[in-house]
Amino acid sequence: MTKTGDKWQWIIGDAPPPLDPHSKVKHQLVRDYLYKYIGVLMANEKIPRLKLTLVDGFAGGGLYTDGNGIAPGSPLIMLQTVKEAEAYLNATRTQTRRAVEAQYHFVEPNPSSFEYLTHTLKAENYGHLIDNDIRLYKNKFESVCADITAAGVSHQGGQRAIFLLDQYAYNDIAMPTVRNIFQNLKGAEVILTFNVDSLLTFLTDSKQFHSITQKIGLEHYINWQDIARLKAGSHWRQMIQRQISHGIWKASGARFMTLFFVTPKGNRPWSYWLVHLSNAYRANDVMKTVHWEHGNSFGHSLDGGFFEIGYEANKDIDVTSQSEMNFTETRAFDDTLRSKSVETLQDLLPRMIYSNPKGLLFNDLMSQIANQTTATEKIVKESLHVGVASKEVQAVIEGGGLRAKGSSIHGTDILIPHRQRSIFLGHL
Repeated sequence: MTKTGDKWQWIIGDAPPPLDPHSKVKHQLVRDYLYKYIGVLMANEKIPRLKLTLVDGFAGGGLYTDGNGIAPGSPLIMLQTVKEAEAYLNATRTQTRRAVEAQYHFVEPNPSSFEYLTHTLKAENYGHLIDNDIRLYKNKFESVCADITAAGVSHQGGQRAIFLLDQYAYNDIAMPTVRNIFQNLKGAEVILTFNVDSLLTFLTDSKQFHSITQKIGLEHYINWQDIARLKAGSHWRQMIQRQISHGIWKASGARFMTLFFVTPKGNRPWSYWLVHLSNAYRANDVMKTVHWEHGNSFGHSLDGGFFEIGYEANKDIDVTSQSEMNFTETRAFDDTLRSKSVETLQDLLPRMIYSNPKGLLFNDLMSQIANQTTATEKIVKESLHVGVASKEVQAVIEGGGLRAKGSSIHGTDILIPHRQRSIFLGHL
């Protein structure tokens, strides 16, 4: 293995590159999301098969060194996870088997790493699938994206596709490319790495950065005139992050976006975002449940009152071996963030409901707030419990009747304000 800048190069005969803790968490997120994704789409046991397109736009060589062992890279993670999910779907079936018919597109422009990936796939007994269910591209992703998208369209069956675009910085993927994916592949989702700290550290109102942000499709979402003034303040990163995150969402053309920030180990590490984009609210909610399972840190830099969730290697006891650090226990982290999320939403959601006196469908409420909070549907229901139990907010069941508790709310329930003025809004 060798390294040019931040990019690893795999070389046959050499040991694969090391798997950093932050990359391990990223791989776990991808694995867990794909597994849950398949489970949700195949929840109805009468569905016999799922056709799926899986794309790794920055595939690498397919293997890493993890301690004294070898760990799979994202191409193998995709292949293994589909196999595991399919086995689970058929665990109790003795006759008709259900199938996940996946096509894989692995893109790696570096010749040495591409050769290593091919070698790895053959060594892992996937060689017979190459040029059939597995298609390999020795190109940059931008140059083959249209072909991959067209292949996803032709793989009929809902055009379900997940694009993993784990770029090294922030300028290898242009937002117009992402928008074209969503415009041409109706069931697409994109998991995009965006090195936001790398961009923010050097961002200036200069010809160079106008050119860079124009190339990636974010120039019009940055308030260039205010950059110098903002950088003179103490919260300039948060302010510009809001502009960039909003720009990614709008420029992508996706309806829903959620962010998971990842901070590598080190004294002054640069954080990056793992951005999930989709047009399906359910996909957004499933990704958030995965974020909660792997997060160990949180902040509130994007929107006042709402929280972003993430992973910091310096707060991972398995990395630091320092048990006295904050949030080293998953339960402590979950309880702290959950309570803050519930507290915030208990104040905000009744206000939204009272601004809709004719009623608000719960599914519509979730769609409205999906891009503003990391709270899952389960947490939102928990935050509504006090209002529902006290009847300050009424959850009207389709066909008649009222819910007695927040956790029992269904997507088709209509939330309406009580006829009396609500204590939540500070009225007598």
